[in-house]
Parts: sequence; C-alpha cells; structure tokens
Amino acid sequence: MRSLRLAGRPAFIDGIEAVPAESVAVGLESAKRGFTGPDKALVAILTGRDLPGLLAYLAALELGHAVLVKESPDTAARDALLDTYRPEFVVDAGTEPVPAGYRVAGGLCGARVLRSETRADSAMHPELAALITTSGSLGRPKVVRLSYANLAANADSIVASLGIRSSDVGITSLPFDYSFGLSIVNTHLVAGAPLVLSRLSLTSRRFWQVCGRTGVSNLGAVPMTYRLLHSTGWRPAGFPALRIAYQAGGALEPALVEHFGRLMADHGGGFCPMYGATEATARMCCLTPGELFDHLGSVGRPVPGGRVWLRDVTEDGVGEIVYQGPNVMMGYAFSRADLASGHMVGDVLHTGDLGRLDRGILHVVGRKDRQIKLYGRRILSDEIERRLAVVGPAAVLPMPGDSAVVFVEGSGEQFRAVWLDVLRTLELPAECLPLRAVASLPRTGSGKIDLNNLRILADAL
Repeated sequence: MRSLRLAGRPAFIDGIEAVPAESVAVGLESAKRGFTGPDKALVAILTGRDLPGLLAYLAALELGHAVLVKESPDTAARDALLDTYRPEFVVDAGTEPVPAGYRVAGGLCGARVLRSETRADSAMHPELAALITTSGSLGRPKVVRLSYANLAANADSIVASLGIRSSDVGITSLPFDYSFGLSIVNTHLVAGAPLVLSRLSLTSRRFWQVCGRTGVSNLGAVPMTYRLLHSTGWRPAGFPALRIAYQAGGALEPALVEHFGRLMADHGGGFCPMYGATEATARMCCLTPGELFDHLGSVGRPVPGGRVWLRDVTEDGVGEIVYQGPNVMMGYAFSRADLASGHMVGDVLHTGDLGRLDRGILHVVGRKDRQIKLYGRRILSDEIERRLAVVGPAAVLPMPGDSAVVFVEGSGEQFRAVWLDVLRTLELPAECLPLRAVASLPRTGSGKIDLNNLRILADAL
C-alpha cells in the first residue's frame, strides 16, 4: 500500500479470538469495492478500533484515499464533521439515522457504509492520507493533515525505537482517533505483529484477562493510566509475554517512571517514556530502557530520522523545542477546501514546548504559552503542577491580574503541605496562588486535563 509498508497481511485478534487470514482478506476486498470511484475520496471512519474500522482504514489507504478517523461521535459531532469536511464515504455503526445527503451503500463486517449523494466541489491533495484531531487540552482541538509519507516515516521510526518485531502482540489500548492510539495500530501493522482489538479500560480486570490470554507483549498508555495502575498496585508478574511498556501523551512524574521502569526491568522487560505531538504524526523522542535510570525526567533522544534543537534559549538553558523530521504534518484543516493544500510547514515543527538539552537528551519543562505572571515574576504553570502531582492531579488556571488558581482533585488538605512548599520555593504569597479542591478535573479523550473546560467550571463555581 502507499503509506505503510506492511510485513505481510495484517493479523487481528478480536477480543481473544484470532480473525482468520481469509476473513481479513475478504473484508479488505469488500471494503475496497465499497470505496471505489473515479476520484480520490475522503473516508470518514466513525466506528473506532474494531474490525470494520481497521479494515476500512487499510482499504482506504490502499486505494490512495484519505481517512478521517473519529471514534464513536455523538450525532451532533458526527454532523459537524460531515458538514465541515464532506467525506465521500462514511463507515459507522448504523445505530443513528442516515445523515442528510448520504445513502446506505452497503455493509462491512457488521458496520454500515454510507455514500455521499453529491460530489464535493474541491479535490484533495494527492499526498493527503489522514485527518487526525489534536487533544485540545489547551483550547479548541485542531484537525491535522498527515501525508502517506508522514504515516510511513513515523511508524518505521517507532518500530526501530521500541524494537517491535513480528513475534510481538500489541493491543488497541487507546482510542483510534488519538494520534498515539493510531500510531500503535500503524507500528504493529508495519512490524507484521498481531494486534488485539479492544475497547476495554486498562484499569479493568477484563482488559488484563484479555492481555494474559492473547499474550500481549507491548503496551502503550498515557500518564493518567499509569497513575491509576500505580494506585491499584498493578504488577506485570502475571503477564509473562509483556516485555515493553511505553508512555506518551504528557509528562509522567519521574518517581513513577522509575517505579514502572524497575517493575518492568525485574520482569525482564523495559519501560519507555516518549514525547510526541499530533502535528508530528505521533512521537518525536524516546527514552529507551538502557538509558532510563540515568536520565529520569527526560524524554530521551529523537526517533530515527528526527532532529531536535532549541531556539530563543535563556540563561538557564531553556528554549522552545523545535523538531525536524519526515513525520511533520502537511498543515491544519479547517474546511473541505483545506484538503487540497500541500505542505505548509515543511519538515520543521515549532512545538510551543519549552525544554533543555543535555548531551542530546531532551528534557521537556512546560508549554511556552503556559508561562504566567505571578507577583511580578514569570513562572511555568507546568512546574507547579509537576510539584503537586506527587500527591495527585492538579491544574493551574491563570486569572485576571497577577494571580492564578491551583485546582486539585480530591481533598485540598492532602495537597496543603506541597502547596505551601511551592509558595515558599517561589516566594509567593498565598493570595496570588490559592488552592481550590474539586471532586474531578475535566479531561480530554486522551486523558489530559482539559483547561478549556476547567475555566468553564471555574466560572461556574
């Protein structure tokens, strides 16, 4: 196929049952017949990480189409996507009414295939392969345009970084419409490794039963999941096939990195923190198990083919992280017309993250746009949140004037000692950084704290 150099036909395990190779082949051919047409098309896949969704994804890319992936949107979100990007084909579960302007054109392994009744008035760029939404933790999510070359380059580099091989077994532990989740799919397809299709939560007993029975060897998860696993006392001892666990989607506290690193090392495997962005297809840096304990708190080195440097470096060695590589996006898409655009940013991404470099090892310290002014001083919100994270989830929300509010999840009393220590260290009065406890902090689909919705919550309190 044009984007991912597959090592043979894909192998899927649906739940705990292997999908026969003949069924995969028949499903792919059926999907390709359903998506045929005279022009390049946009295929909206709304079923998520199930067999119909994966077959539709593979078939669309094999035909040279582009995909728009969104996992199980509600009716309003679905209609907004269709109105904005006007896909020629839609694959959905078939539980909602047929949207206006579409007709049922067939089925795919229990899913429904819809076809547009009108022809789009704008063509798509020949290199466009996928539309993926950013996490939106700092504001409104954006839709990223990725090329076939972007998908291939990032999949190949992650396979090399993590050492994924055909004997491994992966699992869809994250949503299909999240760049990290999609990259898990792509890397195992490229490596020729079987992929377990699952929507189960990583904190459920059933998920780990599936992992044990199918011999899952690779596990990817976000920081919130590892924090929850730590709180439950999770151990890898019951899963002899598990050889590597990796983490992306935000910073995990160094103490927890060390904790899971030692658990996996004692188990005969390894733990890998990673750093990435949807705008770079998925992941840009990886801290391998061999360097983990010497560089706790870092995100390691660039993946093969990538390069990292800093710009506007301050006296303390902190600057904006700039990444260069073949996985950097084509640009953003705000309408159907944008799908005709070519590469708008070259192969260089100004991440907006701040970091330090130490002999080629990258340390991410926060977001450039999350610097706040408190008591006349510039302070990183991320640094405050990191200090408080040793107790539990926390988020700093800037307020009018030289002030901000620290929102913490759970009881405010358990955070009080660390909060007071932060105030002493930063030499701040309590009134410019008050502590406020809430039962639950709002989160995005990828598990990050949703600062946009937190502000709405704060205004309502």
